[in-house]
Amino acid sequence: MLIWLVPVGVFWTVISTYLGGMSVDVEGGGGVRQILGLLGTFILYLVVFGVLRLALGGMGSAIGGLALPLIGAIATLPLTARAGFGILGVKLRKVEAH
Repeated sequence: MLIWLVPVGVFWTVISTYLGGMSVDVEGGGGVRQILGLLGTFILYLVVFGVLRLALGGMGSAIGGLALPLIGAIATLPLTARAGFGILGVKLRKVEAH
């Protein structure tokens, strides 16, 4: 069960970088819906990590059991964020550079 601490800890760093530093704007909904969208994104991220861990866990090493599923879950984070927020009607839009 300790292996789940790594993706949980990494999620908050990566999502804050994605939402705060990657020119993404959260539109629609109030504060409660946006927080629930963030929690929905967190759950979807953990589901993606779990599925990838099951699929690649047969390798039996730390690379197959942790590193590759973690990289895959991070790589799909823009899609899971749009889905997690989109469930509640909140949209993520890329902000144009000024």
